Amino acid sequence: MTKPRREPAYKDGVDQFLSFAFRDLPHDRKIACPCINCENRVTQNRDEVETHLKCDGILQGYTVWNHHGEEYDPPSFAFAHVPDNDGSIPTLGVPVENSHGRLDDMQGLLQAVFLPPASYESLSSMSGAELDDIQSNFTNMEHNIAEDVMSPAQDNTTKTEHDMYASFFKDAHTRLYPGCETYTKLSFLVHLYHQKCLHGWTQESFTSLLGILSAALPPEANLPKTYYEAKKIIRAFGLDYVKIHACPKDCMLFRGDRAMQETCHVCKSSRWKDGEKNGSPAQPKRKKKPAKVLRYFPLIPRIQRLFATNKTSDDMRWHDEGRTKDGKLRHPADGEAWKDFDRRYPDFEKDSRNVRLGLASDGFNPFRNLSSKNSTWPVMLIPYNLPPWICMKQTSLILSMIIPGLDSPGNDIDVYVQPLIYELLELWGGVETIDASSEKKFSLRGALLWTLNDFPALAYLYGWSTGGTYACPSCGASTKSFYLNKSKKTCYMGHRRWLPPNHTYRRQKGQFDGTQETEEAPKTMSGTSVLTMLQGREFVLGKKDCTNKKKDKKKGKKKQ
Repeated sequence: MTKPRREPAYKDGVDQFLSFAFRDLPHDRKIACPCINCENRVTQNRDEVETHLKCDGILQGYTVWNHHGEEYDPPSFAFAHVPDNDGSIPTLGVPVENSHGRLDDMQGLLQAVFLPPASYESLSSMSGAELDDIQSNFTNMEHNIAEDVMSPAQDNTTKTEHDMYASFFKDAHTRLYPGCETYTKLSFLVHLYHQKCLHGWTQESFTSLLGILSAALPPEANLPKTYYEAKKIIRAFGLDYVKIHACPKDCMLFRGDRAMQETCHVCKSSRWKDGEKNGSPAQPKRKKKPAKVLRYFPLIPRIQRLFATNKTSDDMRWHDEGRTKDGKLRHPADGEAWKDFDRRYPDFEKDSRNVRLGLASDGFNPFRNLSSKNSTWPVMLIPYNLPPWICMKQTSLILSMIIPGLDSPGNDIDVYVQPLIYELLELWGGVETIDASSEKKFSLRGALLWTLNDFPALAYLYGWSTGGTYACPSCGASTKSFYLNKSKKTCYMGHRRWLPPNHTYRRQKGQFDGTQETEEAPKTMSGTSVLTMLQGREFVLGKKDCTNKKKDKKKGKKKQ
């Protein structure tokens, strides 16, 4: 599967797969196509599947052909018990590979999340009684993940990562119940939560399932009773998000020095929703609800997690060490923008582990209703260090934040990206990170190279109007535009300026706008020129209250 498609070994493998998949089926029967484009979601006949596999390649992660008749054996554990000092055998054991050679790598997951390699051995050598003590302390600990504001002081209220690792270490090596050879307590919960995410189970259905499993399994399983309890355990693995309150008119975020404010310092709007519901005052004891909440996913822990395992750590250097450098454009690293950035910052370019990022954002209607005007804006980051067949996969995209509706943030998107900008500035200075492949610490740096967006979204992200007289962000003040009175639209011309000076199109009048083109192409604006244009200007972010004007217009129409 991993060999190049031109090699005979790969072609023989395709023939073997087709023989296995169609062993009991007629030739014209359709099966799920496992190529990298169809991904077992589209059915094809034998000839089409063969063409797809030989031209596009097979899905690399599809090692168990369960869509084509091969049975899937869930991972199982055999436990090598370690006696305590008093001679009794605790539930703690060391997992051993089963007869099929597969094993849930819960140990690797814990090591990637919590501790550097130097700290693993001390925890692995703990006795069952010591781990029981840590387990009880960890169970009583409250998981205070920040829900309203991002505050570094909250780290002092939680247990150390050493104790958290030891607690999970015990669950990762404890049978789900006596006699269970398939799952440990931790692996069962992780698998169950994974299925919930893959298949889109609701919170209510997941809670109901936990209740049924708790009643069916022995009491020793000690499963969480609700989705909330399961999420508290899973979120301790990190990569959680932070809720940051925002002004309902997009003027500011209630974070940092302004985290405790009750009203916006720009428009004086309340931080909370109105206290009235259906015309009656709300109960005073009810918890206040924020008017608008930004969901922010911290970037640095997610970038560091890419270096926490050997596989992804090696892939993060592919753009420099694994890429074929023959002058052909196969990866953004072969482009001029990447090369120009390396020439400007040679210190950044020296370490291939430094991360290059792209930012993508656009609005969408989360309710699948075309008549609804709700506009929610996710902001995604793409790590371009990875190979091109990995970096654009859904699993590789990094969700940075979710900007809530109902309205589009517009130019006020600058308010919401403030936490991301602060993290990018911190990444530019360097963040201490552990490289799993070398098991050494290094200073990880990161840079945002460009954004991916359509033309309307470009206006918000760049702060440049994409309509009117100077709509072109490349031409700037040299944009050639004409207003058409009949259609009441703006027309943009001057495209022939980019042709060579002696090109015949420059002299043709009747084929274009009736004039000859003698001007040269305008120079693209640089960052310095843009800063010069903005020097001395002050911008007040936030939306004005236009509700009264809209009501007045509606009243005027009714009177007429």
